[in-house]
Order: sequence, then C-alpha cells, then structure tokens
Amino acid sequence: MDEYNLVLLVVIPFLFVLGLRIKAFSREGAIAAGVIGSLIIIGGGWLYFVMLFLFLGLSYISTLAGFEKKRSWSLQEGIKGERGARNVVAAGALPAAISLLSFWSISPKLVFFLYLVALGTILSDTAASEIGSLDENTYMILTLKPAETGINGGISILGTVVSFVFPVFFSILGYIIYGVLTSIPLIYLLDLTFLSGILAFTGCLFDSVLGETLENRGYLTKYSVNFLSALFATVVGVMVFLR
Repeated sequence: MDEYNLVLLVVIPFLFVLGLRIKAFSREGAIAAGVIGSLIIIGGGWLYFVMLFLFLGLSYISTLAGFEKKRSWSLQEGIKGERGARNVVAAGALPAAISLLSFWSISPKLVFFLYLVALGTILSDTAASEIGSLDENTYMILTLKPAETGINGGISILGTVVSFVFPVFFSILGYIIYGVLTSIPLIYLLDLTFLSGILAFTGCLFDSVLGETLENRGYLTKYSVNFLSALFATVVGVMVFLR
C-alpha cells in the first residue's frame, strides 16, 4: 500500500463520526463501515474509496426520499433509516474482497469493473426498496400478482425505473473518473459503463426473485439475499468481461 492510501485511512474516523451524526449507521454499522472502507482503501486506493463514498451518498439520498411516508407504513430501515452491522457487511463484504484482488496479477480494468457491478447491485436494490416503496402499486416479480407494498419479491414501476437509473448513473460517474485517469478508448468506456449498469440492474432483479422464492419461505434472510444478488451479478460480470 503506498503512502497516499495510508494517508487516506486517516479519513475513516471522521466518516465514522459523520455516519453516526446523520443517522446513516448504527454504532455497530459505523464500525463495520469503517472496517470495510479501510479494506477498500488498502486494496483499491483513492478511486475505489471515492466510488464507495458516492455509493453511500446515493444510498443515503434513497433512504431520505419520502422517509416520513415510509415510517408511517413501517417500511423504513432501522429507526431513522440507519444501517446496522449485518446490513453493512452484506452490502460491503463483496466489494471489499474485489478491491483486494488488486494485490494479484489481475487486470485492473476487470477489478474496477467488478467493483462497480457489485456496488451498483446493492445501490440498485437500495433505490428499488427505498424509493420504490413509495409506489403503492406493487406486484410480485414472477407472477405479477398485486402484492403488499414492501413485500420481498415485490416490484413497482417506480422501483424498477430507479433500480435502473441509479446504477447506470453510478457507472457513468465511475467511468468518467476512470477515463480521465487512463487512456482507454471512449467507445470501450461506454461499453463498460453500459454493461456495469445493466448487470447491476440484473442483480437487483435477481434479488427480487430470491426474495419471492426463498426469502419469503424462510430459507434466506434479506442480508444473504443482498450478498447473493451482488455475487450473482459479479459472476456474470466476469463471464461477460472475459467473453
């Protein structure tokens, strides 16, 4: 790890305090976020950390959207929208592991691509859950039967739209920065941007399928569903990238 990444680790305690003050995390969640953030800095450096920060910002915006309405329906995360340790680990363990691939002889383009796919999947699901729950017209993803708002496996028009827009926007931001730092041709950057956004959206749809088929039956928790959906999108991402 170079000295610039080492200096960046100093930021973690300040973000820990910020996360607590704005009620983005519980105390345990903030500790887990600090550990995952540190691993990402060690593995990927400042660019990966910037993307993590953007991911957290977009996720927080999703959480705040219509919060009082969600709270009146008991659909909010935690008490005031804060994320606990299990939520943070389920969302951040895979991206952190991907960032550590930088220590091996693996294409940096592939590692960054998979990192955006993994984070984008969680972001897509967060947007679908937090903003999509404001749409009262909910349907089960496999049967399309009308369902209760907030149910596992439920989708809505609003939720589907934001679950596509958020990861695509996230990918655009990531590859704008990445494009400035590298000499990759623009057409290749556009392909990677589109693919990472689409794969993240696909991972979110897979999350809903797991929710309807396995989580509702008690075989999986929402945390394992989150992790498996990101893993699914990442594995597909490897196959697509290496095709």
